[in-house]
Amino acid sequence: MFGLDQYLRGMKKIVALILTAFILAPTAAIAMGSGDKFSDAQTGLTYSVYKPTKTLGMAAVTFSLLPCQPGKEEWIYLKYGGSKRYIEIMQTMGGVKCSNPGLSKYLRTVVVNGAKAKVYVYCDPTMPASYKKCTVLDIGRVGGYLMFMTKAVKPYKKTEIQVQGIGGVTYLQLLTIARGLKRVSASGNTFSQVVAPVMIDPLTTAEVSVRAGNTVVLTVSDPENWSGAVEDSKIAEFIAGGNQGSYVSNPGIKALTLGKTTVHLVHGNDSFELELTVTP
Repeated sequence: MFGLDQYLRGMKKIVALILTAFILAPTAAIAMGSGDKFSDAQTGLTYSVYKPTKTLGMAAVTFSLLPCQPGKEEWIYLKYGGSKRYIEIMQTMGGVKCSNPGLSKYLRTVVVNGAKAKVYVYCDPTMPASYKKCTVLDIGRVGGYLMFMTKAVKPYKKTEIQVQGIGGVTYLQLLTIARGLKRVSASGNTFSQVVAPVMIDPLTTAEVSVRAGNTVVLTVSDPENWSGAVEDSKIAEFIAGGNQGSYVSNPGIKALTLGKTTVHLVHGNDSFELELTVTP
């Protein structure tokens, strides 16, 4: 039998690169906002935003607006609970894929607030015997999720929502969470997100300039295999990438203060030097 940690490794991974800037500040700040992240986010998005009213008593951990595919709107990532038992809710514009749930088994369709939701469980397809027997009862054991599309409500477009539970969240509890989602109204105050990071390919880039407080993200296919060190740690710091549990982050360099320094990057037996300039 596979353990929960093995299932987590196959969970949702960001299709567009998860940017380290947002990992550094998972609960993005609101500048001149209304105090409601959901309503502020709705102000800048053209698809409907939904706020959970049922979270099984779990406290909010993360509210993030994350980059999607180039040219597409940001998507919303929510997390409630702890490190072992938690809920994740992902919202994207209808028809636009910003994340991949990973290997799972489709079970059935259920109605959620008038929408047809597909039910999936994270049973392992490499174990045919147990995979065939896997049912909604196994969601509490190995995790699972609901995936559904809401109707367009003028002036907003459709929203695709994934409600996921890990570490003991049951099928019926997933339904309770999903059915408790309520559409919000725009506050008129823009959700203030981290400034868009600078993305580079470390294999071809030797120099980069970035503003203080911003982040340089390394666009690599195997983020867990990169390490780095900054010569002047007062100017910048290296942020390791890799599997964060429910998503994969890319390595990055956080610009702290003005100045110039060299960043030493290592990938396997190869090493690279990146000249970093931090500007106002």
